Amino acid sequence: MVALGVGGLGRQEPNPIPLIHGIASLAVPGLGQYLNGEYSKALVHFGVAVGIGVVGGYLAWVLPTPGFSLYWGVGLAYTAWALYSGWDAYTVALRREGLSLKVSPTGFALNF
Repeated sequence: MVALGVGGLGRQEPNPIPLIHGIASLAVPGLGQYLNGEYSKALVHFGVAVGIGVVGGYLAWVLPTPGFSLYWGVGLAYTAWALYSGWDAYTVALRREGLSLKVSPTGFALNF
């Protein structure tokens, strides 16, 4: 079998570990931090996610809000926290691999 490709010889494929850690923490906040070896940070991320669900759900159930359900706000807060947790796990895993992700007005750049 012949493989055709574009690019320089000796080009190394990127390590999928940072992406896996980011997706893991997006699915379960704190899991990516745990996989990165940041155990106390993992506990905090998981605790905040559980707190958003429990406290936010209780407040949405107790507080009367005409016209707008607070359950939407709880869902948005949880989603925002999961996105942050995934981003944090991804960038920490990149740094451990000796890489960094830079954001510029023209896009993203992966620095070696």
